[in-house]
Amino acid sequence: MKLRFTFFSLFLALFIYAQTAPAYYNGVNFSKTRNDLKEDLVSLITRTHTNKTTYDELRQLLPKSDADPQNPKNMLLIYGYSDSSGKYQRSRASSPVSNWNREHVFAKSQASPNLGTAGPGADGHHLRPADISFNSERSNIHFTDGRGNAGKTGGGWYPGDEWKGDVARILMYMYLRYGNQCAPDRIAMGTSTYSSDIPDVLIKWNVEDPVSDFERQRNNVVADFQGNRNPFIDNPYLATVIWGGPAAQNTWPSSFNGGGEADTEKPSTPTDLKTTAVEANSVSLSWTASTDNNGIGAYDVYVNNVYNTTSYSNSATVNGLNPATTYSFYVVAKDFSGNESDNSLAIEATTKDGSNPNPGNPDPGQGTSCGTEDFENMPNANSSYTQREWTNRGITWKATDARTDQTMDGRAIIIRNGSLTSSTITSGIGSLSVRLSLIYSGTSGTFTLKVNGVEKGKLAYSADAKTVEINDINVEGNVIIELTNDSTSNRVLMDNVSWTCYEKELGTDDLSNNKNTLTVYPNPITNSEFYIKGLEKNETIDIYNLSGQLVQTIRNVNTDSKVRLNKLPKGVYIVKTKKQSTKVIIN
Repeated sequence: MKLRFTFFSLFLALFIYAQTAPAYYNGVNFSKTRNDLKEDLVSLITRTHTNKTTYDELRQLLPKSDADPQNPKNMLLIYGYSDSSGKYQRSRASSPVSNWNREHVFAKSQASPNLGTAGPGADGHHLRPADISFNSERSNIHFTDGRGNAGKTGGGWYPGDEWKGDVARILMYMYLRYGNQCAPDRIAMGTSTYSSDIPDVLIKWNVEDPVSDFERQRNNVVADFQGNRNPFIDNPYLATVIWGGPAAQNTWPSSFNGGGEADTEKPSTPTDLKTTAVEANSVSLSWTASTDNNGIGAYDVYVNNVYNTTSYSNSATVNGLNPATTYSFYVVAKDFSGNESDNSLAIEATTKDGSNPNPGNPDPGQGTSCGTEDFENMPNANSSYTQREWTNRGITWKATDARTDQTMDGRAIIIRNGSLTSSTITSGIGSLSVRLSLIYSGTSGTFTLKVNGVEKGKLAYSADAKTVEINDINVEGNVIIELTNDSTSNRVLMDNVSWTCYEKELGTDDLSNNKNTLTVYPNPITNSEFYIKGLEKNETIDIYNLSGQLVQTIRNVNTDSKVRLNKLPKGVYIVKTKKQSTKVIIN
Protein backbone atom coordinates (compact mmCIF):
# COMPACT_ATOMS: atom_id res chain seq x y z
CA MET A 1 0.00 0.00 0.00
CA LYS A 2 1.21 3.49 -0.80
CA LEU A 3 1.41 5.61 2.35
CA ARG A 4 -0.47 8.91 2.46
CA PHE A 5 0.01 11.63 5.07
CA THR A 6 -2.25 14.60 5.77
CA PHE A 7 -2.32 17.76 7.86
CA PHE A 8 -4.35 15.89 10.51
CA SER A 9 -1.09 15.50 12.47
CA LEU A 10 -0.69 19.26 12.79
CA PHE A 11 -4.16 19.75 14.23
CA LEU A 12 -3.67 16.91 16.70
CA ALA A 13 -0.41 18.44 17.89
CA LEU A 14 -2.29 21.61 18.83
CA PHE A 15 -4.84 19.62 20.80
CA ILE A 16 -2.15 17.79 22.77
CA TYR A 17 -1.08 21.03 24.43
CA ALA A 18 -4.62 21.77 25.62
CA GLN A 19 -5.68 21.42 29.24
CA THR A 20 -8.23 18.72 28.37
CA ALA A 21 -7.88 15.50 26.38
CA PRO A 22 -8.44 15.86 22.61
CA ALA A 23 -11.50 14.43 20.88
CA TYR A 24 -9.72 11.14 20.16
CA TYR A 25 -10.19 10.33 23.85
CA ASN A 26 -13.93 11.07 23.99
CA GLY A 27 -15.56 8.17 25.77
CA VAL A 28 -12.65 7.54 28.13
CA ASN A 29 -13.71 8.10 31.72
CA PHE A 30 -10.80 9.89 33.36
CA SER A 31 -12.33 9.58 36.80
CA LYS A 32 -11.29 5.93 36.63
CA THR A 33 -7.90 4.79 37.95
CA ARG A 34 -5.62 1.78 37.84
CA ASN A 35 -6.86 -1.21 35.82
CA ASP A 36 -10.23 0.40 35.05
CA LEU A 37 -8.61 3.29 33.20
CA LYS A 38 -6.16 0.90 31.57
CA GLU A 39 -9.01 -1.18 30.13
CA ASP A 40 -10.70 1.93 28.71
CA LEU A 41 -7.47 2.83 26.90
CA VAL A 42 -6.98 -0.77 25.71
CA SER A 43 -10.42 -0.67 24.14
CA LEU A 44 -9.75 2.71 22.50
CA ILE A 45 -6.37 1.98 20.92
CA THR A 46 -7.54 -1.46 19.73
CA ARG A 47 -10.82 -0.19 18.24
CA THR A 48 -9.12 2.69 16.40
CA HIS A 49 -6.24 0.57 15.06
CA THR A 50 -7.97 0.34 11.69
CA ASN A 51 -4.94 -0.09 9.43
CA LYS A 52 -2.35 -2.75 10.27
CA THR A 53 1.07 -1.65 9.05
CA THR A 54 3.07 -4.28 7.18
CA TYR A 55 6.78 -4.83 7.70
CA ASP A 56 7.56 -3.54 4.19
CA GLU A 57 5.44 -0.42 4.68
CA LEU A 58 7.65 0.57 7.60
CA ARG A 59 10.35 1.42 5.06
CA GLN A 60 8.04 4.21 3.83
CA LEU A 61 6.50 5.15 7.17
CA LEU A 62 9.59 5.50 9.39
CA PRO A 63 11.47 8.06 7.24
CA LYS A 64 8.45 10.37 7.75
CA SER A 65 7.56 9.53 11.35
CA ASP A 66 11.18 9.65 12.50
CA ALA A 67 12.38 12.53 10.33
CA ASP A 68 15.02 14.66 12.01
CA PRO A 69 13.30 18.00 12.79
CA GLN A 70 16.59 19.80 12.09
CA ASN A 71 17.19 18.00 8.77
CA PRO A 72 14.09 16.30 7.31
CA LYS A 73 16.19 14.32 4.79
CA ASN A 74 17.65 12.52 7.78
CA MET A 75 16.00 10.33 10.36
CA LEU A 76 16.79 10.07 14.07
CA LEU A 77 18.21 6.65 14.99
CA ILE A 78 17.15 5.27 18.36
CA TYR A 79 20.00 4.73 20.86
CA GLY A 80 22.24 7.04 18.79
CA TYR A 81 24.20 9.80 20.48
CA SER A 82 27.05 10.91 18.19
CA ASP A 83 26.89 13.64 15.56
CA SER A 84 29.19 11.74 13.25
CA SER A 85 30.59 8.47 14.55
CA GLY A 86 29.51 5.29 12.74
CA LYS A 87 27.07 3.02 14.52
CA TYR A 88 26.51 5.54 17.33
CA GLN A 89 25.26 8.20 14.91
CA ARG A 90 22.12 10.01 16.06
CA SER A 91 20.94 11.42 12.71
CA ARG A 92 21.49 9.83 9.32
CA ALA A 93 20.12 10.04 5.78
CA SER A 94 17.02 7.88 5.36
CA SER A 95 18.06 6.91 1.83
CA PRO A 96 19.25 4.37 0.89
CA VAL A 97 17.33 2.03 3.18
CA SER A 98 20.54 0.06 3.73
CA ASN A 99 21.55 2.93 6.06
CA TRP A 100 19.34 1.61 8.85
CA ASN A 101 17.42 -1.31 10.35
CA ARG A 102 13.92 -1.62 11.76
CA GLU A 103 14.53 -2.02 15.50
CA HIS A 104 12.03 -4.03 17.50
CA VAL A 105 12.19 -2.13 20.78
CA PHE A 106 10.30 -5.03 22.34
CA ALA A 107 12.66 -7.75 21.11
CA LYS A 108 10.71 -10.27 19.03
CA SER A 109 12.01 -13.38 20.80
CA GLN A 110 11.30 -12.03 24.31
CA ALA A 111 7.56 -11.87 23.63
CA SER A 112 5.37 -14.94 24.14
CA PRO A 113 4.57 -15.90 21.48
CA ASN A 114 7.32 -14.42 19.29
CA LEU A 115 6.26 -11.11 17.70
CA GLY A 116 7.44 -12.00 14.23
CA THR A 117 7.25 -9.28 11.55
CA ALA A 118 3.47 -8.80 11.35
CA GLY A 119 0.92 -7.37 13.76
CA PRO A 120 2.83 -6.35 16.92
CA GLY A 121 6.09 -7.06 15.07
CA ALA A 122 5.28 -4.36 12.50
CA ASP A 123 3.33 -1.82 14.58
CA GLY A 124 4.45 1.70 13.66
CA HIS A 125 4.25 2.84 17.29
CA HIS A 126 6.68 0.05 18.18
CA LEU A 127 9.45 -0.12 15.59
CA ARG A 128 12.11 2.57 15.34
CA PRO A 129 14.99 3.08 12.90
CA ALA A 130 18.40 2.14 14.29
CA ASP A 131 21.94 1.73 13.03
CA ILE A 132 22.38 -1.80 11.69
CA SER A 133 25.35 -2.73 13.87
CA PHE A 134 23.91 -1.00 16.95
CA ASN A 135 20.65 -2.89 16.36
CA SER A 136 22.67 -6.11 16.28
CA GLU A 137 24.60 -5.19 19.44
CA ARG A 138 21.38 -4.60 21.35
CA SER A 139 20.03 -7.92 20.02
CA ASN A 140 17.28 -9.21 22.36
CA ILE A 141 18.84 -7.99 25.62
CA HIS A 142 16.51 -6.88 28.41
CA PHE A 143 16.41 -3.17 29.24
CA THR A 144 18.00 -2.05 32.49
CA ASP A 145 18.69 1.25 34.19
CA GLY A 146 21.92 3.16 33.66
CA ARG A 147 23.30 6.58 32.90
CA GLY A 148 24.80 8.36 29.89
CA ASN A 149 24.84 6.92 26.39
CA ALA A 150 23.23 3.70 25.19
CA GLY A 151 24.99 0.38 25.63
CA LYS A 152 25.33 -2.82 27.63
CA THR A 153 25.47 -2.43 31.40
CA GLY A 154 24.87 -4.70 34.38
CA GLY A 155 23.82 -7.61 32.18
CA GLY A 156 21.18 -5.54 30.35
CA TRP A 157 20.82 -2.76 27.76
CA TYR A 158 20.50 0.90 28.70
CA PRO A 159 18.80 2.87 25.86
CA GLY A 160 20.56 6.15 26.73
CA ASP A 161 19.50 9.29 28.56
CA GLU A 162 17.87 10.72 25.42
CA TRP A 163 15.87 7.61 24.56
CA LYS A 164 14.84 5.99 27.85
CA GLY A 165 11.51 7.83 28.01
CA ASP A 166 10.76 6.87 24.41
CA VAL A 167 11.44 3.22 25.24
CA ALA A 168 9.27 3.30 28.36
CA ARG A 169 6.29 4.76 26.52
CA ILE A 170 6.69 2.32 23.62
CA LEU A 171 6.68 -0.65 26.01
CA MET A 172 3.66 0.73 27.88
CA TYR A 173 1.78 1.05 24.56
CA MET A 174 2.75 -2.49 23.54
CA TYR A 175 1.46 -3.88 26.85
CA LEU A 176 -1.91 -2.16 26.45
CA ARG A 177 -2.28 -2.98 22.77
CA TYR A 178 -1.10 -6.62 22.83
CA GLY A 179 -1.58 -7.67 26.44
CA ASN A 180 0.49 -10.38 28.09
CA GLN A 181 2.22 -11.26 24.84
CA CYS A 182 4.15 -8.04 25.48
CA ALA A 183 4.16 -7.98 29.28
CA PRO A 184 6.79 -5.42 30.35
CA ASP A 185 8.59 -7.82 32.70
CA ARG A 186 9.47 -9.95 29.66
CA ILE A 187 11.71 -7.16 28.33
CA ALA A 188 12.72 -4.91 31.27
CA MET A 189 14.76 -5.86 34.34
CA GLY A 190 14.08 -4.81 37.89
CA THR A 191 11.63 -4.88 40.74
CA SER A 192 7.94 -4.01 40.46
CA THR A 193 7.01 -2.15 43.63
CA TYR A 194 4.52 0.38 42.22
CA SER A 195 2.46 -2.22 40.37
CA SER A 196 3.06 -5.95 40.02
CA ASP A 197 2.68 -5.92 36.22
CA ILE A 198 5.35 -3.36 35.26
CA PRO A 199 9.00 -2.91 36.31
CA ASP A 200 9.69 0.29 38.26
CA VAL A 201 12.39 1.35 35.81
CA LEU A 202 9.81 2.09 33.08
CA ILE A 203 7.78 4.29 35.45
CA LYS A 204 11.02 6.06 36.39
CA TRP A 205 12.10 6.65 32.78
CA ASN A 206 8.66 8.01 31.86
CA VAL A 207 9.19 10.73 34.49
CA GLU A 208 12.91 11.42 34.02
CA ASP A 209 12.81 11.75 30.20
CA PRO A 210 9.73 13.84 29.33
CA VAL A 211 7.95 13.61 25.98
CA SER A 212 9.80 15.51 23.25
CA ASP A 213 8.41 17.31 20.22
CA PHE A 214 10.02 14.57 18.13
CA GLU A 215 7.93 11.91 19.93
CA ARG A 216 4.78 13.97 19.38
CA GLN A 217 5.68 14.27 15.69
CA ARG A 218 6.02 10.52 15.21
CA ASN A 219 2.88 9.79 17.28
CA ASN A 220 0.91 12.05 14.95
CA VAL A 221 2.38 10.60 11.75
CA VAL A 222 1.87 6.99 12.83
CA ALA A 223 -1.68 7.76 14.04
CA ASP A 224 -2.46 9.37 10.69
CA PHE A 225 -1.63 6.06 9.01
CA GLN A 226 -2.69 3.40 11.55
CA GLY A 227 -5.63 5.22 13.13
CA ASN A 228 -4.62 4.68 16.78
CA ARG A 229 -2.33 6.71 19.05
CA ASN A 230 0.15 6.04 21.82
CA PRO A 231 -1.68 7.54 24.82
CA PHE A 232 1.46 7.76 26.96
CA ILE A 233 3.01 10.20 24.49
CA ASP A 234 -0.13 12.33 24.50
CA ASN A 235 -0.12 12.36 28.31
CA PRO A 236 2.63 10.61 30.34
CA TYR A 237 0.52 11.07 33.48
CA LEU A 238 -1.75 8.24 32.31
CA ALA A 239 1.02 5.86 33.40
CA THR A 240 1.00 7.42 36.87
CA VAL A 241 -2.76 6.95 37.24
CA ILE A 242 -2.63 3.35 35.98
CA TRP A 243 0.49 2.04 37.74
CA GLY A 244 1.34 4.58 40.45
CA GLY A 245 4.87 5.67 41.30
CA PRO A 246 6.35 9.14 40.85
CA ALA A 247 4.04 11.58 39.09
CA ALA A 248 4.78 12.23 35.41
CA GLN A 249 3.82 15.42 33.58
CA ASN A 250 0.03 15.82 33.33
CA THR A 251 -0.84 17.58 30.06
CA TRP A 252 -4.61 17.35 30.65
CA PRO A 253 -5.20 18.47 34.25
CA SER A 254 -8.83 19.33 33.51
CA SER A 255 -9.62 15.85 32.18
CA PHE A 256 -9.09 14.02 35.44
CA ASN A 257 -11.60 13.77 38.29
CA GLY A 258 -14.33 13.21 35.74
CA GLY A 259 -13.38 16.24 33.70
CA GLY A 260 -14.24 18.69 36.44
CA GLU A 261 -12.08 20.98 38.52
CA ALA A 262 -8.43 20.08 38.97
CA ASP A 263 -7.75 18.01 42.09
CA THR A 264 -6.80 20.25 45.02
CA GLU A 265 -7.54 17.93 47.93
CA LYS A 266 -4.38 17.22 49.91
CA PRO A 267 -3.60 13.75 51.31
CA SER A 268 -4.03 12.91 54.97
CA THR A 269 -0.98 13.39 57.16
CA PRO A 270 1.34 10.36 57.57
CA THR A 271 1.16 9.07 61.16
CA ASP A 272 3.08 6.81 63.53
CA LEU A 273 6.50 7.71 62.10
CA LYS A 274 9.13 5.54 63.79
CA THR A 275 12.61 4.08 63.30
CA THR A 276 12.95 0.41 62.33
CA ALA A 277 16.77 0.27 62.20
CA VAL A 278 19.57 2.63 63.26
CA GLU A 279 23.16 2.18 62.08
CA ALA A 280 26.26 4.37 62.13
CA ASN A 281 25.54 5.86 58.70
CA SER A 282 21.84 5.19 58.13
CA VAL A 283 18.40 5.27 59.72
CA SER A 284 15.43 3.22 58.48
CA LEU A 285 11.93 4.62 58.95
CA SER A 286 8.35 3.44 58.60
CA TRP A 287 4.96 5.14 58.99
CA THR A 288 1.24 4.55 58.56
CA ALA A 289 0.22 5.24 54.98
CA SER A 290 -1.79 8.34 54.05
CA THR A 291 -5.11 8.31 52.22
CA ASP A 292 -6.27 10.52 49.34
CA ASN A 293 -9.21 10.86 46.96
CA ASN A 294 -6.91 10.39 43.95
CA GLY A 295 -4.32 8.01 45.43
CA ILE A 296 -0.89 8.48 47.02
CA GLY A 297 1.95 8.91 44.55
CA ALA A 298 4.98 9.19 46.84
CA TYR A 299 6.38 10.30 50.19
CA ASP A 300 9.17 12.86 50.64
CA VAL A 301 11.46 12.32 53.62
CA TYR A 302 13.07 15.33 55.31
CA VAL A 303 16.15 15.27 57.53
CA ASN A 304 16.82 18.27 59.78
CA ASN A 305 14.11 20.15 57.81
CA VAL A 306 15.90 19.53 54.48
CA TYR A 307 14.53 17.24 51.73
CA ASN A 308 16.55 14.01 51.60
CA THR A 309 14.84 11.26 49.60
CA THR A 310 11.56 10.06 48.05
CA SER A 311 9.87 6.75 48.85
CA TYR A 312 7.04 5.06 46.98
CA SER A 313 6.00 2.91 49.94
CA ASN A 314 5.45 3.60 53.64
CA SER A 315 9.09 3.02 54.54
CA ALA A 316 12.48 4.50 53.65
CA THR A 317 16.16 4.30 54.54
CA VAL A 318 18.17 7.51 54.88
CA ASN A 319 21.85 6.92 54.06
CA GLY A 320 24.99 9.05 54.26
CA LEU A 321 24.57 10.08 57.90
CA ASN A 322 27.38 10.77 60.36
CA PRO A 323 28.00 8.39 63.28
CA ALA A 324 26.98 9.35 66.81
CA THR A 325 24.85 12.25 65.56
CA THR A 326 21.24 13.14 66.39
CA TYR A 327 18.94 13.81 63.42
CA SER A 328 15.32 14.94 63.09
CA PHE A 329 12.99 13.28 60.54
CA TYR A 330 9.53 13.94 59.15
CA VAL A 331 7.54 12.74 56.12
CA VAL A 332 5.23 14.47 53.61
CA ALA A 333 2.74 12.55 51.41
CA LYS A 334 2.07 13.59 47.80
CA ASP A 335 -0.87 12.48 45.67
CA PHE A 336 -0.90 11.87 41.91
CA SER A 337 -1.90 15.51 41.30
CA GLY A 338 1.09 16.82 43.25
CA ASN A 339 -0.89 17.94 46.33
CA GLU A 340 1.15 17.65 49.53
CA SER A 341 -0.01 16.64 53.00
CA ASP A 342 0.88 18.44 56.19
CA ASN A 343 4.20 17.40 57.72
CA SER A 344 4.09 14.31 59.89
CA LEU A 345 5.10 14.70 63.50
CA ALA A 346 8.90 14.83 63.63
CA ILE A 347 10.97 12.24 65.45
CA GLU A 348 14.63 12.18 66.44
CA ALA A 349 17.18 9.37 66.18
CA THR A 350 20.86 9.19 67.08
CA THR A 351 23.11 7.16 64.81
CA LYS A 352 25.42 4.55 66.31
CA ASP A 353 29.05 5.22 67.12
CA GLY A 354 31.01 4.50 63.95
CA SER A 355 34.39 3.96 65.63
CA ASN A 356 36.61 1.10 64.48
CA PRO A 357 35.38 -2.13 66.13
CA ASN A 358 38.85 -3.66 65.73
CA PRO A 359 41.32 -1.27 67.44
CA GLY A 360 44.20 -3.65 66.78
CA ASN A 361 43.81 -3.26 63.04
CA PRO A 362 47.03 -1.69 61.73
CA ASP A 363 45.03 0.42 59.27
CA PRO A 364 42.60 2.54 61.28
CA GLY A 365 40.69 3.41 58.13
CA GLN A 366 39.77 -0.19 57.45
CA GLY A 367 37.65 -2.62 59.40
CA THR A 368 34.32 -0.93 60.07
CA SER A 369 31.50 -3.20 58.86
CA CYS A 370 29.81 -1.47 55.94
CA GLY A 371 27.16 -3.84 54.72
CA THR A 372 25.90 -7.31 53.93
CA GLU A 373 23.69 -8.94 51.35
CA ASP A 374 21.69 -11.98 52.53
CA PHE A 375 19.52 -12.38 49.39
CA GLU A 376 16.29 -12.40 51.40
CA ASN A 377 14.80 -9.63 49.22
CA MET A 378 15.36 -11.40 45.90
CA PRO A 379 12.44 -11.93 43.51
CA ASN A 380 10.26 -14.98 44.16
CA ALA A 381 11.91 -18.42 43.98
CA ASN A 382 12.37 -19.46 40.35
CA SER A 383 14.43 -22.31 38.85
CA SER A 384 15.10 -20.67 35.47
CA TYR A 385 18.40 -18.93 34.74
CA THR A 386 17.84 -15.30 33.78
CA GLN A 387 18.44 -11.70 34.89
CA ARG A 388 17.38 -10.82 38.45
CA GLU A 389 17.22 -7.47 40.21
CA TRP A 390 16.23 -6.46 43.74
CA THR A 391 16.92 -3.86 46.41
CA ASN A 392 18.01 -4.55 49.99
CA ARG A 393 19.25 -2.10 52.63
CA GLY A 394 19.28 0.70 50.09
CA ILE A 395 21.49 -1.16 47.57
CA THR A 396 20.18 -2.43 44.23
CA TRP A 397 21.69 -5.74 43.11
CA LYS A 398 21.67 -7.15 39.58
CA ALA A 399 22.46 -10.79 38.83
CA THR A 400 22.75 -12.35 35.38
CA ASP A 401 22.22 -16.01 34.40
CA ALA A 402 20.94 -16.62 37.91
CA ARG A 403 18.22 -18.64 39.65
CA THR A 404 16.61 -17.95 43.02
CA ASP A 405 15.08 -21.20 44.31
CA GLN A 406 17.85 -22.56 46.57
CA THR A 407 18.98 -21.96 50.17
CA MET A 408 22.23 -21.96 52.13
CA ASP A 409 22.05 -19.97 55.37
CA GLY A 410 18.61 -18.81 54.29
CA ARG A 411 17.73 -17.75 50.74
CA ALA A 412 20.70 -17.85 48.37
CA ILE A 413 21.36 -17.21 44.68
CA ILE A 414 22.85 -19.53 42.08
CA ILE A 415 25.03 -17.93 39.40
CA ARG A 416 26.07 -19.91 36.33
CA ASN A 417 27.62 -17.98 33.42
CA GLY A 418 26.98 -14.61 35.01
CA SER A 419 27.74 -12.06 37.69
CA LEU A 420 26.39 -10.20 40.72
CA THR A 421 26.72 -6.40 40.62
CA SER A 422 25.81 -3.76 43.21
CA SER A 423 24.65 -0.21 42.75
CA THR A 424 26.93 2.53 44.08
CA ILE A 425 27.95 1.98 47.73
CA THR A 426 29.43 4.75 49.87
CA SER A 427 32.25 4.58 52.47
CA GLY A 428 34.69 2.55 50.38
CA ILE A 429 35.65 -1.11 50.76
CA GLY A 430 38.48 -2.62 52.79
CA SER A 431 37.76 -6.36 52.58
CA LEU A 432 35.02 -8.65 51.26
CA SER A 433 33.84 -12.13 52.22
CA VAL A 434 31.23 -14.42 50.69
CA ARG A 435 29.97 -17.98 51.25
CA LEU A 436 30.22 -20.13 48.10
CA SER A 437 29.41 -23.72 47.15
CA LEU A 438 29.58 -25.60 43.84
CA ILE A 439 26.35 -27.57 43.39
CA TYR A 440 24.94 -30.20 41.01
CA SER A 441 28.14 -30.94 39.00
CA GLY A 442 31.33 -29.39 37.64
CA THR A 443 34.81 -28.70 38.94
CA SER A 444 36.26 -26.25 41.46
CA GLY A 445 36.63 -22.70 40.21
CA THR A 446 36.79 -19.03 41.12
CA PHE A 447 34.83 -15.81 41.12
CA THR A 448 36.61 -12.60 40.10
CA LEU A 449 36.01 -9.58 42.34
CA LYS A 450 36.06 -6.19 40.62
CA VAL A 451 35.66 -2.86 42.38
CA ASN A 452 34.76 0.05 40.09
CA GLY A 453 35.68 -2.17 37.15
CA VAL A 454 39.19 -2.98 38.46
CA GLU A 455 40.05 -6.58 39.37
CA LYS A 456 40.89 -6.98 43.07
CA GLY A 457 41.29 -10.74 43.46
CA LYS A 458 39.84 -14.25 43.10
CA LEU A 459 37.43 -16.10 45.41
CA ALA A 460 37.77 -19.89 45.21
CA TYR A 461 34.84 -22.32 45.46
CA SER A 462 34.40 -26.09 45.57
CA ALA A 463 31.72 -28.61 46.45
CA ASP A 464 32.31 -27.87 50.14
CA ALA A 465 30.43 -24.75 51.26
CA LYS A 466 32.89 -22.27 52.77
CA THR A 467 33.35 -18.57 53.41
CA VAL A 468 36.20 -17.01 51.42
CA GLU A 469 37.66 -13.53 51.80
CA ILE A 470 39.77 -10.93 50.04
CA ASN A 471 41.61 -8.42 52.24
CA ASP A 472 43.49 -5.18 51.57
CA ILE A 473 41.18 -4.04 48.78
CA ASN A 474 41.38 -0.50 50.21
CA VAL A 475 39.33 1.62 47.81
CA GLU A 476 37.96 4.90 49.18
CA GLY A 477 34.74 6.73 48.38
CA ASN A 478 31.94 5.43 46.19
CA VAL A 479 32.36 1.85 44.96
CA ILE A 480 30.52 -0.68 42.80
CA ILE A 481 31.10 -4.35 43.68
CA GLU A 482 31.03 -6.97 40.92
CA LEU A 483 31.46 -10.74 41.41
CA THR A 484 31.77 -12.75 38.17
CA ASN A 485 31.84 -16.53 37.80
CA ASP A 486 34.98 -17.43 35.83
CA SER A 487 33.30 -20.63 34.62
CA THR A 488 30.63 -20.63 31.92
CA SER A 489 28.93 -23.79 33.18
CA ASN A 490 29.56 -24.25 36.94
CA ARG A 491 26.45 -23.55 39.01
CA VAL A 492 27.58 -21.85 42.21
CA LEU A 493 25.44 -21.16 45.26
CA MET A 494 26.22 -17.80 46.91
CA ASP A 495 25.15 -16.34 50.25
CA ASN A 496 26.20 -13.82 52.92
CA VAL A 497 28.20 -11.26 50.97
CA SER A 498 29.81 -8.92 53.49
CA TRP A 499 32.29 -6.08 53.22
CA THR A 500 34.08 -3.58 55.45
CA CYS A 501 34.45 0.18 55.04
CA TYR A 502 37.66 1.80 53.94
CA GLU A 503 38.60 5.39 54.52
CA LYS A 504 42.21 6.51 54.69
CA GLU A 505 42.79 8.24 57.98
CA LEU A 506 43.75 11.88 57.74
CA GLY A 507 46.05 13.42 60.31
CA THR A 508 48.65 16.05 60.85
CA ASP A 509 51.25 14.04 58.91
CA ASP A 510 49.18 14.47 55.76
CA LEU A 511 49.38 18.19 56.20
CA SER A 512 53.03 18.47 57.22
CA ASN A 513 54.16 16.53 54.12
CA ASN A 514 51.90 18.53 51.85
CA LYS A 515 53.55 21.16 49.64
CA ASN A 516 50.44 23.24 49.47
CA THR A 517 49.18 25.70 46.93
CA LEU A 518 45.68 25.15 48.31
CA THR A 519 44.26 28.27 49.96
CA VAL A 520 40.93 28.69 51.72
CA TYR A 521 39.64 32.14 52.66
CA PRO A 522 38.26 33.49 54.87
CA ASN A 523 39.72 31.17 57.47
CA PRO A 524 38.12 30.92 60.03
CA ILE A 525 34.97 30.30 57.98
CA THR A 526 31.76 32.11 58.84
CA ASN A 527 28.24 31.73 57.42
CA SER A 528 29.20 28.29 56.01
CA GLU A 529 30.83 29.87 52.92
CA PHE A 530 34.40 30.16 51.71
CA TYR A 531 36.49 30.67 48.56
CA ILE A 532 39.24 28.31 47.46
CA LYS A 533 42.37 28.73 45.31
CA GLY A 534 44.99 26.35 43.92
CA LEU A 535 42.67 23.80 42.30
CA GLU A 536 42.86 21.96 39.03
CA LYS A 537 39.80 22.10 36.77
CA ASN A 538 36.57 20.54 38.12
CA GLU A 539 38.13 19.04 41.25
CA THR A 540 36.32 17.20 44.03
CA ILE A 541 36.68 18.55 47.56
CA ASP A 542 36.21 16.32 50.61
CA ILE A 543 35.66 17.79 54.08
CA TYR A 544 36.83 15.66 57.05
CA ASN A 545 36.58 16.21 60.77
CA LEU A 546 39.66 15.52 62.94
CA SER A 547 38.41 12.00 63.62
CA GLY A 548 38.98 11.25 59.93
CA GLN A 549 35.26 11.02 59.15
CA LEU A 550 34.08 12.33 55.79
CA VAL A 551 31.36 14.90 56.49
CA GLN A 552 30.78 16.49 53.06
CA THR A 553 31.81 16.13 49.41
CA ILE A 554 31.59 18.96 46.87
CA ARG A 555 32.19 18.11 43.19
CA ASN A 556 33.23 20.11 40.11
CA VAL A 557 34.92 22.94 42.02
CA ASN A 558 37.30 25.32 40.24
CA THR A 559 39.88 27.76 41.59
CA ASP A 560 38.40 30.98 43.01
CA SER A 561 35.06 29.21 43.36
CA LYS A 562 32.68 29.99 46.19
CA VAL A 563 31.92 26.86 48.23
CA ARG A 564 28.83 26.38 50.38
CA LEU A 565 29.09 24.02 53.34
CA ASN A 566 26.41 22.08 55.11
CA LYS A 567 25.59 23.26 58.61
CA LEU A 568 28.61 21.67 60.28
CA PRO A 569 29.37 22.04 63.99
CA LYS A 570 32.01 24.59 64.96
CA GLY A 571 35.55 23.22 65.05
CA VAL A 572 38.65 22.30 63.06
CA TYR A 573 38.25 20.44 59.75
CA ILE A 574 40.46 19.26 56.91
CA VAL A 575 39.75 20.27 53.30
CA LYS A 576 41.19 17.61 50.99
CA THR A 577 41.54 17.42 47.21
CA LYS A 578 43.11 14.62 45.21
CA LYS A 579 46.64 15.93 45.82
CA GLN A 580 46.40 18.55 48.56
CA SER A 581 44.87 19.25 51.95
CA THR A 582 44.66 22.09 54.44
CA LYS A 583 43.14 22.85 57.83
CA VAL A 584 40.22 25.21 58.29
CA ILE A 585 38.28 26.48 61.28
CA ILE A 586 34.49 26.78 61.17
CA ASN A 587 33.02 29.41 63.50
